[in-house]
Amino acid sequence: MKIKNRKNIVSIQDNCGRIQEMHNSKNLSISYATIKGKAKSHKHNIMEEVYYIVKGEAKMFIGKESFNVKTGDVIPIPKKIYHHIENNSKTPIEIVVVTHPKYIKSDNIEE
Repeated sequence: MKIKNRKNIVSIQDNCGRIQEMHNSKNLSISYATIKGKAKSHKHNIMEEVYYIVKGEAKMFIGKESFNVKTGDVIPIPKKIYHHIENNSKTPIEIVVVTHPKYIKSDNIEE
């Protein structure tokens, strides 16, 4: 078993913001996202996601719905539905993202 520390994981720019993939297996990925502004609206035809808000407040858009989210909220995001998050505060929002199956870059379909 290999233990990782988030401080040592290189981040990449993604539709949602800065992403650090902390774990992946055949079935799922767990990433840490830091979002400073508005993420790009996108959907996934293969993956479904669950967001866990670690820190901050923002507005979440899933399909035609929008709602405020804050620290401690868990947001399931079904596949095939456009979604994005908007952080209007000066402090970045931090999110743990669980993806099933594992993260597939080509499955990020921008609106």
